[in-house]
Order: sequence, then C-alpha cells, then structure tokens
Amino acid sequence: MKKTTESRENLVNSSASLANTEDGRAGGGGGDAGADGKSICSAVSEFDRDIPEVILTKTEKKFLLSAERGDCATVRRIIQENKGDPDEFDINCVDPLNRSALIAAIENENIELIRLLLTEGIKVQDALLHAIKEEYVEAVETLLLWEEENHIPGQPYSWEAVDRSSSSFTADITPLILAAHKNNYEILKILLDRGATLPMPHDVRCGCDECVTSSEQDSLRHSQSRINAYRALSSSSLIALSSKDPISTAFHLSWELRRLSRTESEFRAEYTVRLGNVLTVIRAVAWSHGALG
Repeated sequence: MKKTTESRENLVNSSASLANTEDGRAGGGGGDAGADGKSICSAVSEFDRDIPEVILTKTEKKFLLSAERGDCATVRRIIQENKGDPDEFDINCVDPLNRSALIAAIENENIELIRLLLTEGIKVQDALLHAIKEEYVEAVETLLLWEEENHIPGQPYSWEAVDRSSSSFTADITPLILAAHKNNYEILKILLDRGATLPMPHDVRCGCDECVTSSEQDSLRHSQSRINAYRALSSSSLIALSSKDPISTAFHLSWELRRLSRTESEFRAEYTVRLGNVLTVIRAVAWSHGALG
C-alpha cells in the first residue's frame, strides 16, 4: 500500500516540478538554467509525445492523494466545497497514469470510499473490470448493484462505453471473461447468477460479416480476442459452474484447442497452454469421480 501511495505522490509532485521548471524558463531566470530547463522539457516532450498531458489543479491533486490515502473525510469535504467550481475541481480527474479516485479506492480495497464516490456521481467507466482484476469481491458486488440501478435499457454498460484510448482493457474483455482469466470462483458465480454468458467464439474460418470486418480492421486483435475467449472457456472454475457435464465439456474444448493450435500456428504456444489447463481439469474431475466412486 505504502509503495503505491508514494508512487502516486511522486507522479503528482513530478508534474508540479516540471511545471515550475517551465515557468522559470519562461521568466528568463538564468541562461544556463533556462537552457537546462528547455533541454529537460524537450526530452520529456519527445518521450511522452503520445501520452495525453494531465494538468491538475491543486484541489484535484489533494483530492487524488486523499483518495489514495483513504481519507474519506477530506475527499467528501473537497467534493462538497467545489461542486460549483468546475474550473477548479472535476471529480473525474485522473493522475498522470490515468487512474481516477475510484480506481485508487478499488486498488486499496476501500469500500467506504467507493460507495462515497458512487453516491457523489463519479464516472464508473471500467471500474468493474478493475475490481475483478484486483479480485475485490465486495467492490464487484457494489459496482454490479450500481450498474443494475443506473443502467438504461438499450444503452451500453459502463465498461462498454469507456473510451478505449484511455482504458486498460481491450473491447473484447467482458467482466465474465476477465473473472475466468483470474479463475475466481466466487466472482464467476456472482456474474453467472446475474445472467452473464460466454458464447463459443466463431470458427477460425468463419466468413460472417462480423468476423470479416473485425479481421480486416485488425487481424491481430481479432485473433487475440479469440485467444482471450478460449482462455476464459478453459477456466476450471467456469467449467465447474456452467457445465452440467464438466468432463464432456473439457474433452470437447481440448479437441477444439488442438485444432486451433494446428490452424493458427502463430498462436500455437497460447493454445497449447490453454490445452494444458483443460487436460488438468479433465484429470482432476476424473480423479475426484474415481475417489468418490
């Protein structure tokens, strides 16, 4: 926890230091100092030219640091005092690594702060996926409840509507897929009980409009999304929870993975790993049946 907090503080402080350096150079404070400042800023600009610049006000910096430290009282006070001043404070502000106060609360497993931020109207975006990644069950349940209460039928869910350029997850990663990747039995059960499903991916040679368009736009991502789906389908917890006959399901999946390892040779290593997982499931189930029998 301490390392994460220090890391965030250093990020915010380094941003402030860079801004001060630029101010000093603009003010003409010393030839060498100005040249050094220019050199440093040029190097930073070259290195980070593809990373959106994050400009935080003092209030937003204090807000993010308070959230990181789990200081709910200060977070609540900052929100209340600055509700009418959008130029000074935005509850959806993010740190230089694009993490909001809600993500900080999830990473630090602070359910009180999560509920406070949701009540105050922070944008949820892909917070549910972050909660699943952290395997923070209470946050997953809280965010799912929020989604059920606030989702508008016909509209995309929060994790689907997020700007992909600022998301840590690709568009094919759903809550169920991510929970299966983590092989978290409890979270998988929560999602399945709420009706989440994971259909079998289309055949590798499928010629439907969806597959053709996806492959033409980005063939590598199209193949990676199939791998992500099979990685999820080979989760022992998902097989146990969703199949009436786990051994039969695992056998059929193993045959499909063998076929894919031959068909998509460039991803053979990935499919071989998944195949190994499925074979482990088959052996474990067979052994338990034999032990019980």
